[in-house]
Amino acid sequence: MGAVIPRASSITHQHILSVVNTEVCEVTPGRTVRILDAGCGNGKLVAYLSRALGVLRPEVEWEVYGFDVHDHGVQAEGYIQQTLDFLHSDVPEIEWKERIACVGITESWPYAEDFFDVVVSNQVLEHVRDHARFFRENARVLRNDGFAVHLFPLGHYLYETHLNLPFVHWIGDHDLLYRYIRFLSRLGLGKYRSSRRASGVSLDEYSERHADYLYNYTSYLSQTQALGLARTAGLRASYRYTPYFYAAKLRSLLRLSPRYLYPHRRSGTLTWLGTLILRHVSCITLFLEKKETYRGR
Repeated sequence: MGAVIPRASSITHQHILSVVNTEVCEVTPGRTVRILDAGCGNGKLVAYLSRALGVLRPEVEWEVYGFDVHDHGVQAEGYIQQTLDFLHSDVPEIEWKERIACVGITESWPYAEDFFDVVVSNQVLEHVRDHARFFRENARVLRNDGFAVHLFPLGHYLYETHLNLPFVHWIGDHDLLYRYIRFLSRLGLGKYRSSRRASGVSLDEYSERHADYLYNYTSYLSQTQALGLARTAGLRASYRYTPYFYAAKLRSLLRLSPRYLYPHRRSGTLTWLGTLILRHVSCITLFLEKKETYRGR
């Protein structure tokens, strides 16, 4: 009986695994494939990819790395040590101190050019302050013919899931943002009631604190902006895997087995139309390729 593929803790992790597995399905056996989780947070995606890819494709040598920033302002002090502790417990056969890095928000990613075959991120790009730098660093660390998979919500989506409030991320005026959060929270929407039960926080304090969070620590891109940033960085960009994320969600709801290999043949028109609709619901999948075939006449 063959090894069992580990169960993902979220559909986002499962989807990223499936995209990576689909794109590397023709990799030569014995080759080493390096993957970077940009914004690795608690390390759970790093651990899942390390374990699951080894089962799906045991003939390939997988090396999964991760990094995050220490001065973004959201993560708790010392969180990266907690990440290392978790990884050493969950995947003890790897020396994670050599794979996990922590950098400043304005620093370059701590890797050489052309070092990685794959870059992934999960719910990270809506928190990045300098998107142009993020895309440039993707292009710098990816080898030629490498690719990236970024799963994140665009500014088009209607229901902001950090606060569980509609349209709140569309407001740029801080005073209006504070009043809107306070108004909806007073109506019983969002997370205020659970926060009040847990900590006794007042409505005014909660509204101001979360207005600051959205104002300072989120930065949503439009569909067009994401494509433009990728193009400026010299990367091909598409949303080709976005519909498959929602198909994976549906299969999970129906209690069907996950699909770890997506179809290679896709309708570009249907993907484009699907993304126009699905971008309002939740996450999209931005797929980037460091590849260029035109060499002149």
